[in-house]
Amino acid sequence: MKDGKDWEKLLDADKIIRKLFRARPGNCPLRINTLATIEVIGGFEAFNTRPYHNYETWGQGYRITAGNLTVIAEDLDVALERWRLLSEGAAQ
Repeated sequence: MKDGKDWEKLLDADKIIRKLFRARPGNCPLRINTLATIEVIGGFEAFNTRPYHNYETWGQGYRITAGNLTVIAEDLDVALERWRLLSEGAAQ
């Protein structure tokens, strides 16, 4: 299986992650560095935003941490957008 893919064949989330957390000389002093951590998190009555949730069920979502910023959301695309907005606000 070939590891490298053409940009067009990447998942949309992968493209967003690569744009948000670009490797640059300023944030990669070593050969390999952690630019962000994306965790799949879950728990009892966690999130529960879906119509089928009755608030007495198990749920899961995502926690993204990069630098001193952390966001949590039930969906990866929402977590990525929250991180983008938070990081842009933090840069101002």
